[in-house]
Amino acid sequence: MNMKTQIACVICGAAFVALFTLGWIIIAGLVPAPSPSLDAAAIAKFYGENTGAIRFGLLITMFSASLTIPWIAVIGIQLRRTERDFPVLTASQLVAGAVTVVFLTVPIMIWTVAAFRPERAPELIQLMNDFGWIMLIMTFPPFFVQLVAIGLAIVSDKHERPVFARWVGYFNIWVAILFIPGGLLTFFKTGPFAWNGLLAFWLPLTVFFLWYIVMFFALIKAIRTPASA
Repeated sequence: MNMKTQIACVICGAAFVALFTLGWIIIAGLVPAPSPSLDAAAIAKFYGENTGAIRFGLLITMFSASLTIPWIAVIGIQLRRTERDFPVLTASQLVAGAVTVVFLTVPIMIWTVAAFRPERAPELIQLMNDFGWIMLIMTFPPFFVQLVAIGLAIVSDKHERPVFARWVGYFNIWVAILFIPGGLLTFFKTGPFAWNGLLAFWLPLTVFFLWYIVMFFALIKAIRTPASA
């Protein structure tokens, strides 16, 4: 594959982070997340007072999510170089990454529905808000599988000149582990395991963006590193 094409795919990852931040956080104002302990009237008020910004911000966020597709593809291309005969980890990364894109996209549509008719009954808007946040955070397992597959492929690379530094593999595995607390949000409406809490939201969100930064530079280096036996 042309090196410039691969680098363009890596840049798509950086563009995703920039546009996702602009749309989801800055314009839509969905970060910090509305507390799951808020009642239906408070949630409806949030969507009713910010309808235009939420709609426009989520439109940008939706577009940004599509940019993760070439990003996942170029990870697969470079990961394939780490495996020899049977690239099962590369295939796992690609499938899990594709599923992750879906679970990233669907919550955006759900929040858009919540903002589409702010005159709806507050309980219905609260339902859509709950649905969006729970789907975004609790559906971490495909992303977990994707990162573990990347990590195992990297640390198992037996080439004389490894495609990625081994620490990048361990970093991927640790990031995957730090997403696990998000699965506990189903039991909490307040505290660190709530969907706006430290362990279920802020820590995963921070390492999610950090992962993109680390993998951006790791991929650029890998693309520019010639293959070895």
